[in-house]
Amino acid sequence: MQLDMPTISAVAISVTAILGVVLVFAWSLERTSILTGWWGLALLIMSGGIVIAVIAVRQNNADLHAFGQSWMILSAALMWMAVRRFEGRRLHPFLVGVWPVAFLIAQFVGLFASFDARLIAACAILAVLSFAAASELVRDRSEPLGSRWPAAILLIGTGVGYLSWLPLTLTMPIREAGLLFTSSWFPTVVLIATLGRIALSFVVLAMEKERQELEQRIDALTDPLTGLPNRRALFEAVERLGEHGRYLKGDPISVLVFDLDHFKKINDTYGHRLGDRVLQVFADILSEKLATGSIVGRLGGEEFAAILPGANLTTAAVTAEAVRASFATSAAVIDGANVACTVSVGAACHDDMSCDLGALFHRADGALYAAKNAGRNRVELLGEHEAMCFADSCAAIRSALDRRDGQDYPPLQKVGSTRRFRGLQPNEDVTLRPRRGRPALS
Repeated sequence: MQLDMPTISAVAISVTAILGVVLVFAWSLERTSILTGWWGLALLIMSGGIVIAVIAVRQNNADLHAFGQSWMILSAALMWMAVRRFEGRRLHPFLVGVWPVAFLIAQFVGLFASFDARLIAACAILAVLSFAAASELVRDRSEPLGSRWPAAILLIGTGVGYLSWLPLTLTMPIREAGLLFTSSWFPTVVLIATLGRIALSFVVLAMEKERQELEQRIDALTDPLTGLPNRRALFEAVERLGEHGRYLKGDPISVLVFDLDHFKKINDTYGHRLGDRVLQVFADILSEKLATGSIVGRLGGEEFAAILPGANLTTAAVTAEAVRASFATSAAVIDGANVACTVSVGAACHDDMSCDLGALFHRADGALYAAKNAGRNRVELLGEHEAMCFADSCAAIRSALDRRDGQDYPPLQKVGSTRRFRGLQPNEDVTLRPRRGRPALS
């Protein structure tokens, strides 16, 4: 059955324009939806180009038809730029205008000898722009948007569809605009292209909505002051670690709990603005000193915590001391004020990641309490098997430090069931990663 070209043209114009209006309206309700707004504008331009092309066919006007095609090319270029902006990349106005302008210049200087030559050139440009938009989506895999891949596949399919017009044009030429309505294949490809626009519009809306939901979830799990994960995010990570524990059985794990010393006094003396700066400085030090694979967050107030998968007691001790010493130096003077803020650290370790992580947090909190009672500005460690690992851990740390710079350090003391390590120097080479061959945590 041969499709009626005037009817298909009316459907293509109406559907494309309606989709454009819907997307622009959705953008007007929430101006942050940049992709939706730009895509809607591009569809409106596309519908205008189709209208011009149809009028040109009625009048058998080659130059007017080329003008309508240039609008369609401009629409595809805007879609490409919309995807670039959605992915956080720079906009290039030159790349938007160069395609339709170059096409019109080629038409007016006589490079297109026939309707078929002009159609081949337009389809080739539209295919290139569709592939360019798809490449922008597949380049970035860091953001977990499930609708990104369907959008990329549809854009690639759109590009392939335009390329499929080329052999049809060569084998069943149309020759001039006035013969377009008698073509046996053109109505079909126009209908398919229209259906592709509908599908892409729905996927664009889905992508924008999915990103908004992801951003809302990130905001709900992020401490706005420090940019670190908040308490909820930290304990969600604990749950995920517990689920993976059976795969990581046999790997050690450590927990560090930090509490800034006399923080209320700093707020009372210097004000909350400087208190906030102290918290930000400490958060920056945590991000700097904790190795890749560590999970860190703000528990609330002046309390922070970190989970160190793959870290034994020795690594936890040196890492905690690195944070303590660096903060003592960095927080001595902040914004011109002699703050002299310090941090107390409690650490607990278990030699099997499949352990009860909630209980491990309680042990680290108990070690922190011992650090506070012992005078603050120190690290207290609590291992799983005190009698077995105390001497070995102390000897390993002392040996590593002695090899590093040859200094003499104060003796490591044991107080009750808790060991206190004071004066340890940071170890820049600490690696906190699960053993090779184990699955990575998502």
